[in-house]
Amino acid sequence: MDQVEHTLTDRQKYWLEHVKACEASGKIIADYAREHDLDLKSMYAGKRNLVQKGVLPHTRTSTFQRMRTARAQSSDDWRIQLPNGVSVGFSGTVDVRALTQVLTAAATIG
Repeated sequence: MDQVEHTLTDRQKYWLEHVKACEASGKIIADYAREHDLDLKSMYAGKRNLVQKGVLPHTRTSTFQRMRTARAQSSDDWRIQLPNGVSVGFSGTVDVRALTQVLTAAATIG
């Protein structure tokens, strides 16, 4: 635990534990909060407070990425090229949550 974490209130430590657990789980905050019966707005506020204190790094809040679409050879094949050069491909049906997590992670590479 570093110097800044020693100065946290009990509530801030509570949210820090949840934010770290959420990140470790690979889940988006909304899913993590729902699974742990946490108020989503409170979790975001707790995270924002920890970022402002310098305990957590500032993360990019925008999840929108400009992308280029190309016609696939088969209607079941998909390939998404992100602006950072990462290409994500898949076939068949894909769970929206899984695709969101993959694209969010791919957008941070580079």
